[in-house]
Amino acid sequence: MCLFTHFAAGALAGAATGNVGLGIVAGLASHAVLDMIPHWDHPDWRVELGAGLASLLVLLMLPSASGAAVAGGLAGMAPDLENLFQKLGWMGRGR
Repeated sequence: MCLFTHFAAGALAGAATGNVGLGIVAGLASHAVLDMIPHWDHPDWRVELGAGLASLLVLLMLPSASGAAVAGGLAGMAPDLENLFQKLGWMGRGR
């Protein structure tokens, strides 16, 4: 699943909680729910990472952005760090 999708869902879930700690939990939960849907990852990690970071920057520029939304969005993307590490060769597929 694209990082943008995980970020957007996590940010929405985090914003709904109104609390940074709960936003992190909600963001992680949204990632797990989205990963249950059959999908594929973008083949170019640079596009994937760029879309995730761009979505973070857009949210940070909004005057209504809350800490809970930002925390939820980051937590929603965090589990996919393993994919980035594998694509960069920093971690083997079996780990």
